Amino acid sequence: MNASTPTRLTFRLAQSGDFDAVVKLSDGIYDGQDYLPLTFHKWLQRDNLVVLLAYSGDKLVGLTACFVVDEGRTFIRRAERILAELRGQGLVRQLREYARKYVREHYPSVQRERFTTSADLVSSVDQRKLLELDIFSCHVQKKFYGEVEMSRTNSVEIEIRSRKYFSKVILSGPVKGHLFPDNIIVLNWCPFEPTRSNIDHILQESDGVFVEKCPDHVSPKSLSFGTFLPCVKFAEWLSVVYTKDPVLFQAHLLHQLKRACEVIDGNFIFISFQDKDLTPLVRKVMGEPLQLNEYDCFSKKTL
Repeated sequence: MNASTPTRLTFRLAQSGDFDAVVKLSDGIYDGQDYLPLTFHKWLQRDNLVVLLAYSGDKLVGLTACFVVDEGRTFIRRAERILAELRGQGLVRQLREYARKYVREHYPSVQRERFTTSADLVSSVDQRKLLELDIFSCHVQKKFYGEVEMSRTNSVEIEIRSRKYFSKVILSGPVKGHLFPDNIIVLNWCPFEPTRSNIDHILQESDGVFVEKCPDHVSPKSLSFGTFLPCVKFAEWLSVVYTKDPVLFQAHLLHQLKRACEVIDGNFIFISFQDKDLTPLVRKVMGEPLQLNEYDCFSKKTL
């Protein structure tokens, strides 16, 4: 094949036996912070998620996953990748076109495609921005756990809440409009509508739903999610806080960091998604008194 001949791809669903080829395809992605090798088998067991493989001849050259949510109205595109030496040849366009064709045929109620990406990779073609968040990340070493007592700096008590509370109080009451004014929850890099129909999908991507402590008859003014995400090089903890109140935001941020230290046995990357107005506060809290260094792979980027 010469350079002027376009590569035509063929496609099929991924199977468990494709694991080694998927790991090879993903080698070096995200500077070692790739999650797919450690979630691949779990994804194959999910009813509303399919992993599609792209081949050039008998060689695996691309992959994408389609995650159907929002009562079947939305498919979320995630984990997209093309073999490094073949990037820039239009193969990703073929991959996306096939994914849309597959979704139309197998999920006829789907009306739209959504995904998250960093702002520097955004194309304006056929896309509308739903939400924009800053990304902050820092490297947390295991020795840090015993050196800093984070509860001393936390003036607000944060508590985990049940599935029932999340469904009846957060997703069904007027508080939903205050916490999610853009009608979007971003969790584990996935955009969901904050509806009760999505509760299983949301909780499947999260290690807990947290609010500030308040009486049962009082609606919370803040909410956060934490997600433990094993990766090839380091584990990650993804934190997203929904509140405009700086005091409540800081309390959730510190609680998520404390929670991550309790769950993860070893070094990890702590990643926070937040409104850009709160990014200076994140840097201040993580810098002093915690003295955590930013991790350049994600920091200073916009989601």
